[in-house]
Amino acid sequence: MKFLAWIFSALILAPALLANTATAQISNPGFESGFEGWTTDGKAGAVALSDDGKTGAHSAKLVSETGLLKQVIQVTPQRHYKLSAQLRGAVLIGVKVDGRLYFDRIKSKKKWTSTALNFNSGQSASATLFVSYNGKTGRLDDFVLRDVGAQGDQKLSHFVLSKTSGGTGLSPTLPPSENFDLSKWYLSIPIDEDKNGKSDSIYETALTSGFEDERFFYTAEDGGMVFRSTIAGAKTSENTKYTRSELREMLRAGDTSISTAKPGLNNWVLASASESARAKAGAIGGRLEATLKVDHVTTTGAEKEVGRVIIGQIHGWKNEPIRLYYRRLPNHEKGSIYFAHERQDVGGMKGTDEYFDLIGSRASNAEEPADGIRLGETFSYRIDVTGTTLTTTILQDENIRAEKALDISQSGYNIDQEYLYFKAGVYIQDKTGKPDDYAQATFYKLETTH
Repeated sequence: MKFLAWIFSALILAPALLANTATAQISNPGFESGFEGWTTDGKAGAVALSDDGKTGAHSAKLVSETGLLKQVIQVTPQRHYKLSAQLRGAVLIGVKVDGRLYFDRIKSKKKWTSTALNFNSGQSASATLFVSYNGKTGRLDDFVLRDVGAQGDQKLSHFVLSKTSGGTGLSPTLPPSENFDLSKWYLSIPIDEDKNGKSDSIYETALTSGFEDERFFYTAEDGGMVFRSTIAGAKTSENTKYTRSELREMLRAGDTSISTAKPGLNNWVLASASESARAKAGAIGGRLEATLKVDHVTTTGAEKEVGRVIIGQIHGWKNEPIRLYYRRLPNHEKGSIYFAHERQDVGGMKGTDEYFDLIGSRASNAEEPADGIRLGETFSYRIDVTGTTLTTTILQDENIRAEKALDISQSGYNIDQEYLYFKAGVYIQDKTGKPDDYAQATFYKLETTH
């Protein structure tokens, strides 16, 4: 599931209620009667009744990533409304009405704070208001819905349309999670807003709650999903040399009871893994398919680094079975595509890279590839692991441009502590260029199968 796709599917609107209702009411707005009048979605314990209320004895508490509260309310068509509430913590609050979803994402508030959402009822006589988990525990109390008059100059809150489409079949008005199923991914972007010394991670539920960042992760004018990363920026760890705007596969799909960083249901293994490792894993083998265009690569930096970006990976416990690169040198119009396979030293886990050219050459002094791919030119890649064979395919217009199959049975990825997952986006491979130099790619397809 995906939010806003998940929200759309979860917000099953009741049949239209009495039209032209004079006043709008919210049932049990302060949760003094528990959850009477509200519908709670999510796994057990995702929504709870709290004794910490702004007024009265209670409030609603969203405690985990699947937490969702909703209520169908009566509205009058062609009217402006203001929905207000008291909140503590972090929440996503919204209203679905007349094919539009009005919403606001509230970051963590340490004290009770008032928030308001402005919306228009359009042609509808009913609406669904909802609140959902937004990365941290959030509390809600004292909902008020006020009819503020006929359509006029009131500034409406951010909204998306439930049914729109651009020429690509993707909507430019929707966040990435509405055009792509991102329910089994989390995102790393090169900022550190929580000041923990590492790049920020947007996990499954927050990502599928319509997350966008106008600098590093957003929807393009043609509906594509844009990943952008500058040379300067926060990194995922102290040992990482480069920045990224990149998705990491999460088979757990928001179930936080499942560990992310060990063999288990969140990750997958090779068919050559032991019987016990296969039994613990979320899947055996897998395929990543993407269609994209690389919009920009770095044009400054050391000769061996300039113009390099990783656009797809399989990552493991310590090393990477594959890193798929696009590289365009500054004096070239066309770029090359190649990949690295890391055959790891099972004992020391140091790893040794082997490189395989697919289109053109990875060399820093290479001639421009006659059959290379330009910036802005759409192509596809497929990374497939079946049995112990890793096959990498580059396609254009459904025609295979290049393909390489590799036996990885002796590469050290079948040990019991190993786990694997896909990654996709832009992982910039230039740390020596100007700080604001960047890499960017726009994806039009991103699918995994296991």
